[in-house]
Amino acid sequence: MLLLLSLAGCAGRHAAEAGRGEVRVRVVGVGIDETTGAHFVELEDPAARRTLHILIGDAEARAILLELNGVKTPRPLTHELLRSVIEKTGNRVDRIAIVDLRNDTYYAEIYLDHGRYAIDSRPSDAIALALGIHAPIFAAQKLFNPAAPERQRAGMPAVAEGFGLTVQSLSPELARFFNVAPQAGVLVADVSPQSERAGLERGDILTQIEGQPVRTAEEFQRQVKALQRRRQIAVKFLRAGTVHSATLALEAGGAEQPHSAEL
Repeated sequence: MLLLLSLAGCAGRHAAEAGRGEVRVRVVGVGIDETTGAHFVELEDPAARRTLHILIGDAEARAILLELNGVKTPRPLTHELLRSVIEKTGNRVDRIAIVDLRNDTYYAEIYLDHGRYAIDSRPSDAIALALGIHAPIFAAQKLFNPAAPERQRAGMPAVAEGFGLTVQSLSPELARFFNVAPQAGVLVADVSPQSERAGLERGDILTQIEGQPVRTAEEFQRQVKALQRRRQIAVKFLRAGTVHSATLALEAGGAEQPHSAEL
């Protein structure tokens, strides 16, 4: 699955073909293939309810997971270095696309400066780059598996929503990165504006709700159901090894102005 990153050069041809036979996709997450034990990234075409799995390396899986959860490393990773080179040289990324599958290897391209340039890339590097700069991600129509809404996403982390938060169970890789046990809490993957005003951020580890430990996304979902009539929810979370607390003031339509404090 290793491809060399190389400049494809000036590409009027690529500009003309941009978007032809492609659909915009979103990154669902990173999982582990039960057969091989290898990581994969899952892309979804929401309109057609179909998905695409691409096997990736461990380091690449970590990079994508970090970008998905808004976690920044002290030193730049490969895709962050690529982003800096592109930006510092006065260029911009238009979009990235997964364009082909040859000999069991997926190929991607990074389009720059309104399609003027295209860069051949590993899909994992291109996806991590796109996530970091919020560039659109596309995939060729021909690459998708048949729609299978009933398919169980083996190896994908469990996800839950509630209290203005989207959380996921900690994978072993993320637990090691945050230096916590795999079930020490749940990772905050997304926050509503109200929860953000409480002081919560993507990348926080939510550990307690109303004094009760939250170890998995399933436990979080049960808490949401049990406390759905409450007006205020007290939570605790970890950030950079420090315990914080927050109070979410909830209404039927969402959360009001909350309060937070460091313990």
